[in-house]
Amino acid sequence: MTNLKLSVCIPTYNFGKFIGETLNSLKHELSDQIEIIIGDGASTDNTEDVVKNYTNLYSNIKYFKFEKKGGIDLDIAKTIDMAEGEYCWLLSSDDVLVPGAIQRILKEINDRHAIYLCNRYSCDLNLNPIASNSWLTSDVADRVFNLSHDGELLSYLEHSQSLGALFSFMSSIIVNRAYWCSIGNRDEFMGSNYAHVYRILAIAKQGRSLKYIKEPLVSARFENDSFLNDGIAKRYLIDLAGYKLIAKEFFVREDVLIAFKAIMRREHRWYFFPSLSSKIKSNSDWEVLVKYFEYYGYSPLFLVFSRWLGNSKFLIIYSKKLRNLILKLK
Repeated sequence: MTNLKLSVCIPTYNFGKFIGETLNSLKHELSDQIEIIIGDGASTDNTEDVVKNYTNLYSNIKYFKFEKKGGIDLDIAKTIDMAEGEYCWLLSSDDVLVPGAIQRILKEINDRHAIYLCNRYSCDLNLNPIASNSWLTSDVADRVFNLSHDGELLSYLEHSQSLGALFSFMSSIIVNRAYWCSIGNRDEFMGSNYAHVYRILAIAKQGRSLKYIKEPLVSARFENDSFLNDGIAKRYLIDLAGYKLIAKEFFVREDVLIAFKAIMRREHRWYFFPSLSSKIKSNSDWEVLVKYFEYYGYSPLFLVFSRWLGNSKFLIIYSKKLRNLILKLK
C-alpha cells in the first residue's frame, strides 16, 4: 500500500470482549487509503484470536503483539511507530466509529491541519447512547485554532467544557504522524496515562493548527473505564496528577493557568464530591486527593464538608438526589 492517508491506531490490552465490535465499525470503510494497526500490550485473554478473524480477511488490518504489558502511554507510542499513514486516528479498542466517520476524516485531512479533534457519544456497556458530549461550548462550531497564540489559547480554554478538549479522550484525536514522531517521548510524562496529551500540545505549541469538529464521530463505552480497576481514588489521581504535569509544561501564564484549572473543576463538578467521598474509605487516599483538589481551586472548607457529608448515610442519599436533579436540569 503506497497511498496510505489514514492509520487507525488501536492500542489494546485484554479487550477481546469488545475489539470485534470496534473492528466491525471500521471494516466497511476500508480502502487502499486506510490501514488499521492494532498494538496488543501482551493480552492474556482472547484478544489475539478475535483479531486474527479479521487479519485473515483484510490485508490492511495488522496485528502486533508486544512481549510485555507496557501501559497505555508506551502502547500508544509503539502502535503509532508501526503505522504508515499520513495521519493517525487514535482509537480505544472498546470504542466504535459512527458510520461515515472515516470518510469524513479523509475529507478533512485534505486541509492538512496538524490535529483534528472530534466529539463523541457517551454510551452504556452495550453502546446504547446516554449523551452527546461536546468538548467546547455549544456556540463553537467547526473551527481552526492556533493554540501557540496566548490569546487564542486562553479563549479555547475558556470555551472548554471538560478535559476532552485537552485530549484526555484519545478516540477523538487524529494527528499528523510526522509531527507526532518529531516530538518524541518525554520520560516524565510516560506512565502518567497522558503522554499523548503532551505530544499533542507540543505540536500545537509549535504553531501547528488544530481543527475542532463539532460532530460526534465516536461512540464510547462510558461504563467501561478500565482505569477504575485500581479503585476510584487512583482513577481521580490519574487526571489530577497527569494534568498538573501538563499545566507546568504548557499553561504557565497566570491567566492561562487559571482558565485551565477551571476546566478541571468543570470536569469534576462540586455536586459529585459527597458521593466520591463516600466511595473512598481510606482517609490517606482522600488526603492525597485533597492536595490536588486544592491546587485546582476547590475550597478547603468545601472539601472538609464533602468528606463529612460523604460519611453521612442520610445526607449522601440526599446529595445523590440533588445530583440527579441537577443532571436533569442541565
